[in-house]
Amino acid sequence: MDTVTLTLEAGEVLLDRLLEEGVAVAHECGGKLACSTCQVVVREGMKHLSAISEDEIDMLERAAADAAGARLACQAVSAGGEIVVSVPETTLPERVAPSASIRLSEAAAQYLRAQLDRHGAAAIRLAVEPAGCSGFRYRVERADQIRAEDAVFDSGGVRVVVDRASLPYLQGTCVDLVRQGLARRLSYDNPNVHSSCGCGESFGV
Repeated sequence: MDTVTLTLEAGEVLLDRLLEEGVAVAHECGGKLACSTCQVVVREGMKHLSAISEDEIDMLERAAADAAGARLACQAVSAGGEIVVSVPETTLPERVAPSASIRLSEAAAQYLRAQLDRHGAAAIRLAVEPAGCSGFRYRVERADQIRAEDAVFDSGGVRVVVDRASLPYLQGTCVDLVRQGLARRLSYDNPNVHSSCGCGESFGV
């Protein structure tokens, strides 16, 4: 169980601050109170957090989270002050294997290199974000800077950066470029995906 001490400003959401501090906390629904994966245990400073709601209590009960001080980090808003929080191992995203990598096909690398050269960006940022009926979707954008907490991969002459929260869901992914008529789009061979929606816009892991 990871334990961290934080001093939060008024209005800060505990989940957001934990992720900013590099604490790996699962948050499959994106903080929408639709899952219980961001469970934490507040050891000290509960008085500095917003009161627990009936909906949060219901979600914790469904997850059998009966530890004293149990909260959903996405629902705990700070009033300002110091808190001590533990993250149970059961809520941590799967640990990333040292050999995990993000790979680009030759076609995808050529396409993304052209994008970087055109805009003078440092890297391509690959991430996942909550969306659709299956849970997540991919997000690809140019990165003007590489953050200290980013995982960095080099493939086909392209630097790809992945944030700490997205990495457990992307490790081992191969990105390709496919043609659909006159259009081109990136496709993802992701070994972590176990389901996808019928519209093809989102996936579950």
